Amino acid sequence: MYAIAALTAMLTAFYMFRLLFITFGGKFRGTAEQEHHLHESPATMTIPLIVLAILSVIGGWVGIPEVLMKGGDKIAEFLSPVVPIKTGETIEHTTEYGLMAVSTVLAIIGILFAWYRFRNYQRTEATGLGKVLENKWYVDELYDKIIVKPLRWLGGFLNSFIEKNVIDGIVNGVGRAVNYSSRQLRLLQSGQVGNYVLLMVLCMLVVFALQFFVRK
Repeated sequence: MYAIAALTAMLTAFYMFRLLFITFGGKFRGTAEQEHHLHESPATMTIPLIVLAILSVIGGWVGIPEVLMKGGDKIAEFLSPVVPIKTGETIEHTTEYGLMAVSTVLAIIGILFAWYRFRNYQRTEATGLGKVLENKWYVDELYDKIIVKPLRWLGGFLNSFIEKNVIDGIVNGVGRAVNYSSRQLRLLQSGQVGNYVLLMVLCMLVVFALQFFVRK
C-alpha cells in the first residue's frame, strides 16, 4: 500500500510539473497574433484558484503527522466517528521520518525529471508507446471500426434494401393490388340488367353446389 502511494506521489509530481513546464517553459508555440493577445485570466478564474491553493496548504497543516507536531493530525480526529483510530500499534519515529523522506525524494525525482524532459519542450512526432498514449490507446479508432462503421453499413443496408425493396414494396404492392382489383371489379358495373341477372343466377348455382356437394 505504501509503495503504491509513494509511486502515485511521484507520478503526481511528475505530471503536474510537466504541465507547468510545457505551459510556461520553452518558446511560445502559437502564432504571433496569438502571442500578441496573451493576457491574464479574469478574476472569476484566478480567485477560485487562489482559494484552492490556500486551502491545499491549510489541508496539509491540518493533516500533519504526529511526529512533526503533537496533535497535528486533525483529520484523523475528525474522521474518528466513522473511521476508528487504532491504538496500541505505533511505529518508531525514525521509521516515520524514513517513510516521509522516501516519498519526498520520489516526488522531487518526479519534479526533476519533468524539468529535464520538458523545460524546453517543442512538439515533435511521437513514436512507439508515446504515439499510442498520444492517440488515447486508439480507443476512438477501434470504436469507429468495430461499432460505428458496422452500424453505418447496417443502417445503409436497411435503408437501401429493406426499406425500399421490402417495406416500401409491401406497402406499394398492397396499393397496386387494391388499385388493380378495383379496376377489374369496376367492369362488373356495366349497367346492363341482363348481365346482373346472369351473375345472380351463377352465384345461386355456386351456393346450391356448395350446399349439396361440399357441406358435410
